[in-house]
Amino acid sequence: MTVGQGRSPWRTFALVAGAVVSASMNYSVTFISFGEIQTTFSAGPAATSWVLNAFAITLIALLIPCGWISDRFGRRRSFLTGVSLLAVGSLLVATAPTLPILIAARVVQAGGLALEGPAALAILLDAFPAERRSTAVGAYGGLGGISLVLGPVVGGLVIDALGWRWTFAFNIPIAMLTVALGLAFLAPDEPSGEVRAGRPDLGGALLLVVGTAMLATGIVQAGEWGWTDRRTVLALVLAPTSLALVVRRSARHPRAILDLSLYRIRYYGRGNLLAFLIAGNFAGTYLALITVLTGAWAMSPSAAGATLALVPLIGGPMSFVSGRLADRYGHRCLLVPGAACMVVGALWFRSGVGPGPDLWLWFPAIALYALGVGLAHANSASLAMRYVSGPSLGQAGATNRIMTEIGSVCSVAVTVALLLGADDPVVGARRVMLMLAFAGIGGIAVAAGVDTRPALDGVRRSRAFREPRR
Repeated sequence: MTVGQGRSPWRTFALVAGAVVSASMNYSVTFISFGEIQTTFSAGPAATSWVLNAFAITLIALLIPCGWISDRFGRRRSFLTGVSLLAVGSLLVATAPTLPILIAARVVQAGGLALEGPAALAILLDAFPAERRSTAVGAYGGLGGISLVLGPVVGGLVIDALGWRWTFAFNIPIAMLTVALGLAFLAPDEPSGEVRAGRPDLGGALLLVVGTAMLATGIVQAGEWGWTDRRTVLALVLAPTSLALVVRRSARHPRAILDLSLYRIRYYGRGNLLAFLIAGNFAGTYLALITVLTGAWAMSPSAAGATLALVPLIGGPMSFVSGRLADRYGHRCLLVPGAACMVVGALWFRSGVGPGPDLWLWFPAIALYALGVGLAHANSASLAMRYVSGPSLGQAGATNRIMTEIGSVCSVAVTVALLLGADDPVVGARRVMLMLAFAGIGGIAVAAGVDTRPALDGVRRSRAFREPRR
């Protein structure tokens, strides 16, 4: 019996919602805590950026093996174990005495999320029929998006009242409640026989970590070391070499870290590329915006969080609505205008941001960005998963999340490099907005070739595993 079988699919959605809220808020409160963490440990932006990047790189390393674990050993078991491990990591973060220990605790958190995430998505997708998946993933992404952007709002209030450590501690009761409800209401599931044999390519996972970590190191440290320094050059040579070896091993290994056969499914590759360009850029954009608010504009964490509240107010509800619209009208009519809104919002902000608060500039630019997030963020994932079925749901979802995390690592690394290389945070933020605009233009180009209109869907689904992607 599958986890979702025999139960209302929306009841299953409600059961995994606690994990979505906990994981998303855990991720986003780190941004509003960034400056406070620097102050607590007397660390610079480059060192503190590893609080973000160590988390993302660990996810990159573990998501595919954990997706395989979910498919092989059961999604319910993986989901509940991951939620529990995330709670343990949150406790370690909240009590960390030094920056290295804090970074190590973030690795533990990422391990929990790596177990939880693919299993949660697979549980959800298994509960809904294929023709309603965009609605489900849109709602799932919308809830995650609301939690993601509520993190700085709630986190700012908590920091001002209690300190940054408590922003991580609130994950613990949410996780405990989720585990209790999961044990009570999620039916045990049997792993598919199609995924019982073999183990994931751990060597490929290690190469993926090396490649991503070297890319982040080369970009972040180039400002301090210099672009021609041999350490920078070595890091930036090792990065593409390692990633190329990952692709080569994946083409030959029976349990590859990247299942290249998934890319034969129509639009799976495009959805993953959109996840890299659009969803992955969220981290760098948020870091730059919070740096302007708390640095150049000298706002308190709570005021900065409240100033960002427009993103959940617009982006959250729009994510729910856009999933239904994607089911009805196809993805292109949402992804293209969504990416365009992000481009216009970024350029608007870049053209007028100054050293002092200017809310007449801020709110229109952020409103456009939030609208773009609501239209494009969740739908990049639902596009990738549109035609995926069978026992590979966990691994397919994990691969999609990996592309988002690689985008996150790259955007944080570039953002830190641009901020460090600028005379003041405003100049650095302008450069980051230009990066976001280019990513959005790339997203428009990718999404323009997508056609998932329902009139053509039945034919496509019947050929999904036989046709190459376009």
